[in-house]
Amino acid sequence: MLSGLEFQPESELHGLASLALSFSNADVALIVAVGETQTRILAQAGNAPAGRTDFWVFGANALVLPEGESLVVPDVTADKRFSGGVAGSAGNDVRFVAATPVEVGGARVAALIIASAQPGQTATTLLQSQLKQVARLAGSFLKMKCDAQSNVRSIETLNRDELRHDMALEVGNVGSWVWDLKTGKFTGNKMAYSMLGLSGDKPISGEDVFRAMHPDDFPLMKSAFTRAMAHNQDYIGEFRAASSGQWLLGRGRVFERDAAGRPLVAVGVNIDITSTRNAAEKTRLLLRELNHRVKNTLAMLQSLARQTLNRTSDPAEFMEAFSGRLRAISEAHTLLSDREWSGISLVDLITKQVEPYAIYDPAQVVLEGEDMILPPDHALGLGIALHELATNAAKHGALSSARGRVRVSWQTETGLDESRVVIHWVESDGPRVIPPAARGLGERLIERSLDKVLSSSVRLSYPETGMEVLISMPIKEGSAAVVGCFLVRSESPAKAMTGTASISSPRDFKMVGAAASAATVSRVEVSTFDRSRCRLRATVSATFMMM
Repeated sequence: MLSGLEFQPESELHGLASLALSFSNADVALIVAVGETQTRILAQAGNAPAGRTDFWVFGANALVLPEGESLVVPDVTADKRFSGGVAGSAGNDVRFVAATPVEVGGARVAALIIASAQPGQTATTLLQSQLKQVARLAGSFLKMKCDAQSNVRSIETLNRDELRHDMALEVGNVGSWVWDLKTGKFTGNKMAYSMLGLSGDKPISGEDVFRAMHPDDFPLMKSAFTRAMAHNQDYIGEFRAASSGQWLLGRGRVFERDAAGRPLVAVGVNIDITSTRNAAEKTRLLLRELNHRVKNTLAMLQSLARQTLNRTSDPAEFMEAFSGRLRAISEAHTLLSDREWSGISLVDLITKQVEPYAIYDPAQVVLEGEDMILPPDHALGLGIALHELATNAAKHGALSSARGRVRVSWQTETGLDESRVVIHWVESDGPRVIPPAARGLGERLIERSLDKVLSSSVRLSYPETGMEVLISMPIKEGSAAVVGCFLVRSESPAKAMTGTASISSPRDFKMVGAAASAATVSRVEVSTFDRSRCRLRATVSATFMMM
């Protein structure tokens, strides 16, 4: 009980020891805490006898005396209780001892001891009564010290718990507050002030809090709070902070009322729900976009089915042609869904639609250009066009033979009003091309695939060396960069080299091309990665102009 107590030399406890010493002719007066095997001196007055004195044996014996009695030893060396062992050694230093137990909170835990090096002194009834009174005062003082220490520890525990509580609220983006409705004073934790753009360095009223809300939300929130307090209901509402625009969820209730039932104190929290609101808005937009896309897709499928059916009466031929076009639309939709309908990587789209038809060697398809993100309408229309071009090349064009090549190149052209992406499809080394006598369904699908993209154009031509298509579409500025690695290949394995690069502009492609030039090769394979998922997405073969 007394283990943690500390006393200054001029404390009241030392004064009580001096008072006890003044009642007798002893050399020293002590107040000691008595443990199981040793004592701790809490206060001392006078000079203890020379040598090493152990007062524990006297204090311990005093504590076990009957109620109201004191230990009096006129001569330690003549008392059989203390004639040997530890007591005997103590007797070499002290001869006279008188000890009275000290009770703290009903428990005997200490002793008031007076001692002298000279034997033969007596402890009169008056002296014993005086020592008992001093012991009672010492017990009361020690009880107050213990209570004070306990209060300090309780306060420290409360402060630590409050700090931990505040930290937990801060981590959870929760501001807690207390509003004294009688005085109007508003107090809260740091997060509560920070959310509202207020400073806790000066007094804040409830009206200050309402003024810290967005002007469009303030009237509704004040009305909701007043109504909740009047009807003894929980207050709840969502509002924006005027300083930051972040969305907050406010919740509160009456904590204290007066005798008439009027609210005096309200408590509550403000929770940051900005991310939740943004996610809900994003979901709403995605659903609206999905609804729009589903309608467009159904209309597109209906048109494809009708046009395909008009061109063939053979059910097997119809299923083959229609299924391929459905796959083209499905693959574009899958890519869009992976990116939450925010767009599709041009490289991914070309790879998905064209590469499966390079049945002899994937290197038959060569891509040149800076990757970019296409909007949904652009991607869906271009996906159908690429599918028709790839199936035609596999049946009649460059991909129908092992020697054939398809080069797909693109570049961005900046204009006064808008930028455009120009895609060039060129087939070579395939069968000799003969211009068709009449326009087929595939040609019409290619030309009309981008009807939903305003100011787009598709132009087809049929040189003998291979079919060529020029597609031009408006595109937004700031196409996304692609981060990947490159593998430079040459005919000699000894000249192969690898490296990593951030490929986000034509200049970066030129740098990779320079690396290829150093290895005296003219082809570079670029493996592109999705930065958000860190997984392999496509492999692109790019041919570079060597400087």
